Amino acid sequence: MAFGFDKYTFESLDTIVGFRPSDDACLFILDEIQDGEISGDAELTWSTGRRGRRLAATKSNKTCSITANNGFVVGGLLAVQIGDENPTEDFETASIKAPAFEKITVGDTNTVTLSHQAIGENGNEIGLIYKANKDGSQGESYAQAAAASATEFAFDGADTITLPANAFKADDVVIVFYNYNTKGRMYTNKSSNYAGSAKIICDITVKDVCDGTTKHSKVIFPRVEISDTWSFSFGNDNAVHAFSAEAAATMCDSNGDSDYFYWINI
Repeated sequence: MAFGFDKYTFESLDTIVGFRPSDDACLFILDEIQDGEISGDAELTWSTGRRGRRLAATKSNKTCSITANNGFVVGGLLAVQIGDENPTEDFETASIKAPAFEKITVGDTNTVTLSHQAIGENGNEIGLIYKANKDGSQGESYAQAAAASATEFAFDGADTITLPANAFKADDVVIVFYNYNTKGRMYTNKSSNYAGSAKIICDITVKDVCDGTTKHSKVIFPRVEISDTWSFSFGNDNAVHAFSAEAAATMCDSNGDSDYFYWINI
């Protein structure tokens, strides 16, 4: 049944979905929205007469914006915010280089094993290892060499380190930094790239103020400019992903109406 009322309350902003304007490919889905706002504004300039009496008003610079906080981080939205149009994806061949940081407890042998295969310049894949101080900080360092000695360590080219002779004993801790290849997705925030554009569709649950009937609304922004301002906070609470965008006039649409948004009550 279609809407039969014109007074309603907003129950929730259920989803915000972003699409690439050029081909309508889905860019991101926000579906755990804690709070949000759609707002509009314009500049008002008055023509005045004697003693500043206001005679007529001229309006200009009309704006419309949308903001929201999603309850968890969404990679697709981050990619749009940092201007990464094609995040690197590799779930098959393990070609994404990632850094590793390990603290490894020495056992009964003079070798330790890394969790991954270290990569880098042949013969200098790791470069340096450190003997941990009792407080866990990095202590004395040892350089990589072709063969282990009293002051250098050796690496087999895969995942095994031969420690310097007599430098470590059982239960000492080795600190190792290295790079390895992995599978996954990588987002790149280049200094020359900026946040992109999107088509936004919002799903909103509304309720009739008289009988409590629940209905659904859709607010469609044909084009918005995503804000470059974003931040993640780390602490006791989970990170919230903030989203904001400014509507742009749809000058190239066939209807020529320059819509900021249109609102459908279903």
